[in-house]
Amino acid sequence: MGGSDFHNYKGFNSTNLMAICDAKYRFLWVDIGSYGRDNDAAVFSRSDISEMMHTGDAKLPAAERVDGYFLPYYLVGDEIFPLRQWLMKPYPGKQLDITQQIFNYRLSRSRRSIENTFGIMSSKFRIFRSPIIANLDLIDLIVQACVVLHNYLLLTDNARYVPTGFINSYDKK
Repeated sequence: MGGSDFHNYKGFNSTNLMAICDAKYRFLWVDIGSYGRDNDAAVFSRSDISEMMHTGDAKLPAAERVDGYFLPYYLVGDEIFPLRQWLMKPYPGKQLDITQQIFNYRLSRSRRSIENTFGIMSSKFRIFRSPIIANLDLIDLIVQACVVLHNYLLLTDNARYVPTGFINSYDKK
């Protein structure tokens, strides 16, 4: 493990936090500490949750009936991820028909949950506002602590924990 392993595409050193969250902005699974140079698909492919999804050991909830249709649960990723039965990703390219464009838009809206989850956590824990100067083991522990505290505060103090404007809301008109 060398220093260049942590040098990311943005030009600085980092580690990777890969996460799955739910619609209530709670972290359900995290993988902390992968090399900063690795892309999300590579980190996910080496993760325990990826292996469990491939073998069937990770059980997503059963499909639910919504407006007369049975809709399955699945993970949502961006275009770098491989398409799987349990992982949705957008249609590639720019020459998409209208149904593909609508699908991509709706899928991107669902991806906002994870973006908002990271935004809420990083806005509340100031340690994420600048580089963390510590050894890698301590950085991993700090991130673990922040993830656990984030989930705890969502459950116990949600009204004050989530900053105004950090989650998506839609007017019903």
